[in-house]
This record gives sequence, C-alpha cells and structure tokens, in this order.
Amino acid sequence: MPANPSAADRPFVSVVVPVYNDPDGIRATLDSLVDQTYPETASEVIVVDNDSTDETPAVARSVAADHPGLVRLVRETEIQSSYAARNAGVRAASGDVIAFVDADVVADADWLEAGVEAMGERGAEYLGCRVDVPCPEPTFAGRYNAATGFPVRRYVEEGSFAPTCALFVARAVFADVGTFDGGLVSGGDVEFGRRVAASGRKIHYAPEARVEHPARTSLRSLLEKYVRVGGGAVQQRRRYPDRFDPRPLYDPVLYLPPHPLRFHRNFGAEWDRLRRTEKLGLYAVGALVKFAETGGRLAERFGVGSAPAEGIDRLGPAATGGRAERVAEFDPAADAQLAGESAGAEPTTEFESMTDAERAANATEPSD
Repeated sequence: MPANPSAADRPFVSVVVPVYNDPDGIRATLDSLVDQTYPETASEVIVVDNDSTDETPAVARSVAADHPGLVRLVRETEIQSSYAARNAGVRAASGDVIAFVDADVVADADWLEAGVEAMGERGAEYLGCRVDVPCPEPTFAGRYNAATGFPVRRYVEEGSFAPTCALFVARAVFADVGTFDGGLVSGGDVEFGRRVAASGRKIHYAPEARVEHPARTSLRSLLEKYVRVGGGAVQQRRRYPDRFDPRPLYDPVLYLPPHPLRFHRNFGAEWDRLRRTEKLGLYAVGALVKFAETGGRLAERFGVGSAPAEGIDRLGPAATGGRAERVAEFDPAADAQLAGESAGAEPTTEFESMTDAERAANATEPSD
C-alpha cells in the first residue's frame, strides 16, 4: 500500500455486523463504525438483523438514514444463527475485504485503517484483532468474563482461528473455502478458521487493530453463552468428525468443578490481591460456567437444542447478490453416538487439551 494512500488506492471494505435483539449494543457499535479514520468512500457497514423482535431494526434504520451510502440494513429471517447472519452479510457485501464485529463491540477510531494496513504489510488474507474486555459492573460474572476474555493471540497461534467479534477476511477466501457453517450455534469461528488454515493460508494477528467487547456482567447471560459453547462443541464433532474430537460425554472431567489449584491462572497476579470471599465467588462462577457448558453438550446430544442445517457456500464475484455454489450439505440428525465414543487421539497442544469453556469464549453471537 502506498504511503498516505488516497481512497482510490485503498481496498473497499465491507463491515458485517450481525445482531439480534440488542438495540443498545448495535447503537454503540455503529457509533464507533461511522467515525472511523478509514475513508467512507472506501467502506460500507452492513447490519444483518437476525429476525429481532424488538426495536433493533429501527435503531439500525435510523443510523442508516443518518449515514446514507455508508450504513445499510439487511435481514436473515430463515435461520436463527449468528453465522447464518454473517453469511447473509457476506453475500450482500461489495468489498474486497470483509470485516466482522459483533453488536455491542466498540471499535477504536483507527480499527479499520489498522486492520487493512496490517493485511497489506503482512500479505494476510485472514487477520484477527486485539479484543479488550472492560467490565462496566464489578459483578463476579463480569469479573470472571473479563479475566477469561479473548486471548486472541493464543487462539491464532495455538488454535488456528480468530473470533468473529473482530476479524478481517479477504473476499477471495470465501470464494475458495466457503462461508461460515450457519447451522452451528457456537464455534463457527473455530471451524471456519481451521478451514482457512487447512487451505494453506496463514492465520495472522494484529494487536494494533483494537476493539472493546464489554464483559457479560449478568450471570444468566454468561451461563447462556456457555450452554451454546457446549452445544456447539457437540455439533462440531457431529458435522466434522474428522476434524473435531471433543471429550466424550462419559468423561467424568465434564462433571467436576474446575481444578482448584489451576483456576487462579485465569487471573494472573491479581489473584493474590483478592479477598477470600472474592476468590470463592469467582470460583463459584467458574464452576457454574463449566456445568453450563456440560449441560449444553447434553442438551445438544439428546436433541434438546439442535440447530437447523445450512450448507457452506462458495462466494462468487462481489455484489452478485446470490449464492454461487453449494458445496456441502449437513444432516443434523446424523449422530455419531457421541456418548459412547472413545476420547480419540491424545491432544497435541496445550490449547487442544483445554475444555471449550477454558479455550474458546467464542460463541460470538450478535448479543455477545
């Protein structure tokens, strides 16, 4: 990229923001996206409403009316899934680069510029960003969520993926490996990232491209997330048995609380400064999170939370407006007898040996 490039020299960037029932979150996100240093003439913001039942679409339309030509609203009403919503945004996008943020994420003013420059400097086609997790209310749930957060560098280096709450992808990648698996309730970012890595592309990380993802301060919201994480882990194994091999449901580790001698590692040096009551409160949240994830696994395994099937599409030329090629079909009823399977191959990295709750925090639904 030339020094101080004009808008004409920059790649056109489409920012896709999936959202469901989060009017305050989408307002905060859009406020940060319409005030970027990247030229408006070289970018667009596509809000994808996933069939919200509140005033969320009205908020998006209001911002779009104030910023015509920059912000627009599309809808995904057939499939209730953040990944299906992202796919709708990808199909509507005109950009050579497609960036993703979640509704409630606040991007730094130079986020787009920093991400695009990092892609150019590194020759990257897939780029994860720094995600800070501020805690607006000091609840135990919020403090736990802020501490476990989004260690994106570790995800990139050890897990071959970056979360979709702040991600840049070249359009050519979707044309080659396909879009997200819209049938997953969680973990679609992991599946997609590993598919990209398997295509021979390097997974990059740019800490200079920064966003803030507020911590979940409500215990209910945090536990609902990890129910989805657990369900997504079972779906991944069912749909991709050759690539995902989570712990079998008979593994007793799934039903035990976190290891009390290892739990403190989530908090680093701060742990030693906490009062005993604070340590107990945070440990209790960690135990509930683990049990919620296991509950999500059980619910998905026994058919309580099955997601609708959607294939993966290969994306055609920009602004074609349609699905170019269906490349995979899935049967969510196909069950590999997960409860009775062996644990399979031994993990090869520390990342792989962690539970989903410990390594992911990756259910990047619009209300994340």
